[in-house]
Amino acid sequence: MTSMPRLRCRTFPFLALGALALGACASVKPAGGPAAGDAEEQGEDEGAELAKKLEIGKLELELARLEARHELEGAERAVEFARVDLEKAKREEQVFREAERALEVDQTRLGLDASQGRADDAAAELTELEAMYAEEEFATKTKELVITRSRRDLEHSRRALELAKRRQLLQDTHELPSRERELARAVRAAEKELAEAEQGLEQKRLQTKIALAKAEQEFAALEKKAEKAKAKKVRS
Repeated sequence: MTSMPRLRCRTFPFLALGALALGACASVKPAGGPAAGDAEEQGEDEGAELAKKLEIGKLELELARLEARHELEGAERAVEFARVDLEKAKREEQVFREAERALEVDQTRLGLDASQGRADDAAAELTELEAMYAEEEFATKTKELVITRSRRDLEHSRRALELAKRRQLLQDTHELPSRERELARAVRAAEKELAEAEQGLEQKRLQTKIALAKAEQEFAALEKKAEKAKAKKVRS
């Protein structure tokens, strides 16, 4: 009867130590468990984000190349149109100086000569009629009618001659020189437009070259970053 209590006293400390040991084991976490999982998940997210950025970078680079080609083609067309306009202006000026001016002058002189001829003929006819009616006896009424008509024709011829002279003077002093100056100004304006278009084309070439170089550099840096991330993932 006296030995039973002593047995319980000896076994109790061992039970308590066992319970403590089990509690300690349960509280210890395995090394590299959840922390390693978080790092791996973070690496996958970063890799996916880089892949998306790389894909967008490819599209942006392709868009930059298309825009550069479109802008250069537009600038080249502007130069071509300006060159065509300049050739047209030069051709018009040359045709005027070599053909049109002389043609207009000759036409005006022909009209002047014709007016002069009609005036001379009318004057000669009137003189002849007056001489004829002075020598012969005709009815007074008929005589006056014929001479009045002849004098009227002469007056009209002289007025037409005067208009032809004024027309020639206006053409020589104003119309032809003004037309020539107009054509010369058109040539200079076309030359200026061509020079500006060529300058714009050269500027556009430099701008697109710089823009493409920057876009390619940015894409290359992004591509390099993605390759490093991929290599790092493979090593881990």
